[in-house]
Amino acid sequence: MIKVDIVNEVSTAADITKVKAEVAVDAVFDAMRMSMQRGDRIELRGFGVFQVKPRKRGIGRNPRTGKEVRIPPGRTIRFKPGKELQAIGG
Repeated sequence: MIKVDIVNEVSTAADITKVKAEVAVDAVFDAMRMSMQRGDRIELRGFGVFQVKPRKRGIGRNPRTGKEVRIPPGRTIRFKPGKELQAIGG
């Protein structure tokens, strides 16, 4: 599923135009993006939790040359599915 599919689903479910649905979907994604940039945790009950976690620095290896490469510390986003979503998977 891609963004266009989500817009189409929202448009159908909410009985609104695709243009309005796209604005709504963009607003949700922008709000989530801004929240994660601040380092906030996003919890969507029944769906899951998005959380920004620190990533340690480390040493990786270039697969082409085999040479060691330093990986700087940073942040990464983790998703933990909620119980209802996990039930779908098995």
